[in-house]
Amino acid sequence: MKGLAIDRDAALASEQVETLRTVVGWDRMQGCYERILAHSYTHFSIQSEGRLVAFVNVLSDGLADAFLVDLMVDPGFQGRGMGLTLVRHAIAALKADGIRCVEVIFEPRLEAFYRRCGFTILSSGIIDNWS
Repeated sequence: MKGLAIDRDAALASEQVETLRTVVGWDRMQGCYERILAHSYTHFSIQSEGRLVAFVNVLSDGLADAFLVDLMVDPGFQGRGMGLTLVRHAIAALKADGIRCVEVIFEPRLEAFYRRCGFTILSSGIIDNWS
């Protein structure tokens, strides 16, 4: 993370997020992020040499609950604590905004990571209409 800054609500082109999705192995969701970013509560990002290398989006009612979605770190930047730092930064900013509960849905293989971020692990359910 040395020399890289976390930006809140940086002006990102939807193509930047779509490219990062591709780099991490997700579907691109071509043409969706302009709308997604416009409807988000906030987002946090890290850029290196003008390239988006880490991102997390936040959906929230602005009062009680916030959901972290689309946490991505470029594989070339993984293993440096960037994801952990980005999530902790987002949580601190949301707490400063007065939001009481921050939630995340993740795959079981990521449980240890989210525990390190400070999350209490609960059971939940999801219907994924993209599968």
